[in-house]
Amino acid sequence: MLLQVEQLRTYLHLRRGVLRAVDGVSLHVAEAETLGLVGESGSGKTMTGLSLLRLLPRGAGRIEGGSIRLDGQDLTALTEADMARDIRGRRIAMIMQDPMTSLNPVFSIGDQVAAPLRYHDIASGAVLRSQVIDVLKRVRIPSPEQRLGDYPHQFSGGQRQRIVAAMAIGCTPRLLIADEPTTALDVTIQVQIISLLKRIQQDAGLGIVLITHDLGVAASLCHRIAVMYAGQIVETAPVRAIYKAPAHPYTQALLAAIPRLHATERRLTAIPGQPPSLIDPPEGCRFAARCPHRMDRCAEPPPVVDLGNGHSAACWKLAA
Repeated sequence: MLLQVEQLRTYLHLRRGVLRAVDGVSLHVAEAETLGLVGESGSGKTMTGLSLLRLLPRGAGRIEGGSIRLDGQDLTALTEADMARDIRGRRIAMIMQDPMTSLNPVFSIGDQVAAPLRYHDIASGAVLRSQVIDVLKRVRIPSPEQRLGDYPHQFSGGQRQRIVAAMAIGCTPRLLIADEPTTALDVTIQVQIISLLKRIQQDAGLGIVLITHDLGVAASLCHRIAVMYAGQIVETAPVRAIYKAPAHPYTQALLAAIPRLHATERRLTAIPGQPPSLIDPPEGCRFAARCPHRMDRCAEPPPVVDLGNGHSAACWKLAA
């Protein structure tokens, strides 16, 4: 197994209390597999991705428990120097959500794509320039030889996302974390970015963790889906099973909220209520207050029920 995460707990220590951003998350990713991490904003998806790289807010963010194993190596046991030298950018890379905030406006894209290669002593001089041109060609940047000296503002939104992807794959990582890579892009460019990620995976055989709230993008790219709610994973299944037979009430509610082109209803379906505070979350099922199937037992933490064929969900309704 490429990535194995067991009972990961990442807390943010704030003035008003301890926020349990990631609270007992377990997941795994195989080689050449894409795992989709989906859920509402604030559910802990991005914090889970940042935890894998141990890129947490300084002073406030801490990994309180659990393990993160990459090719069998526990990343939580490594020093900060080891993470910077051997893991970040080298074995795990991340595509951030907004390329305009990921790219430095005062450095050329050639310098920025070269930075990870230079930092990890992979190439220098003429070889470095050649590798930068090659990786920009792989992500379909037109005429990269002539554009190495251009700056981020001289590229379109889709091209900037491709440049960020080039920075991520330049060192041939084992695992790629893609955080909302299609947000704020039009539908045509979204399709191109999805095709790009598929091609990168086929060429390098790397595992991908796709963080998204767009269930359509997840269906196009992922092999398996992990549904996250209030810092916890409530359902995991192969992508077809999630869309054909969702088991957890939250997953069912998410799918019901997707607008349908030929629907006759005038009003869109919405999930009532709000997610619970992660500073003071309920002891039992965190979705209970919004769930149409809630019962007295939901005041207790629900068990994870194995539904077969890699499908599991944490719900008392399934355990009955």
